[in-house]
Amino acid sequence: MKHKIIGLLKCPVPGMLIFLSAVLTFSLTSSFGQNGDSETAGKFDVAAVSAAVEMVNDELTTCPVTTRTATTTTTTVTTTAATTTSPYEVIQPDRYAGTSPNSAFYQDRLAVAGDSLALGFCYYGFVPKMHSIAGDSVSMWNLDYFTFDHGNGELGMVDSIEEIRPRLLYISVGMNDVNLNYPDPYVERYREVINEIIKRMPDINIVVAGITPVCSYCKIVKNNIIREYNAALEKMVKDMDSPQVVYFDTYSVVCDKDLDLREDYTSGDGMHIYIPCYNDILTALFDFLDTTDFKKRLGG
Repeated sequence: MKHKIIGLLKCPVPGMLIFLSAVLTFSLTSSFGQNGDSETAGKFDVAAVSAAVEMVNDELTTCPVTTRTATTTTTTVTTTAATTTSPYEVIQPDRYAGTSPNSAFYQDRLAVAGDSLALGFCYYGFVPKMHSIAGDSVSMWNLDYFTFDHGNGELGMVDSIEEIRPRLLYISVGMNDVNLNYPDPYVERYREVINEIIKRMPDINIVVAGITPVCSYCKIVKNNIIREYNAALEKMVKDMDSPQVVYFDTYSVVCDKDLDLREDYTSGDGMHIYIPCYNDILTALFDFLDTTDFKKRLGG
């Protein structure tokens, strides 16, 4: 009987016959009820149902039940789960960068978290707003005081990342730590954040970006201290020994021969960077990712 019901759902003709029979039965039964001839109504019910069953049996013979194998269904579900984690996973930016044949693939999936330097990726159109979890003055020592709103209320950084559920995350935090923190507590907190992100999103792939240098005339931060922080950050990633967490040497991408920020890269204050710099960072990043297994891990 169960298989016949399934067949009705996949073959509309018998389903329509039953529907018409039921309607006719209901109408005539109601009429009989009004006339008080319940016995006649009962006999008609039996006859109508019997006729419907005969039609169904005949129709099922000419309209066989077709089913999909459990293997096919399972494979489809598994593939979807492996390639899609949220509606926000893949979003095209306003401005593309990079020369790698995989540049667009990476950039469509790239989410950026961090401070004002990280915010520039969104500000200049390289990362869509939904993929930006960055803000002014963010640092590892004050991270818990910042929230981000992507439409579902104010959330902390890790909660916001979980809300978006990107498969490729670029974290750039540290410029605001350099003068108000020390390398050891800085990387200790950094590692805690990364571990929490991975705990919540086991399939995520994280790029830990080195802190960018400042121009030679900038007196707010010293580049030799930035390099100390970057050395500690690179060691932290190496010690984690995780295939889904890599260190990207952003400093070397944007510095000049004296290890200062190239002056044509700054937005004017010697610390924050401008469009050509973001373009070159992403170009180098995508070339770097091609040397890893990240594309395969992202389902590409």
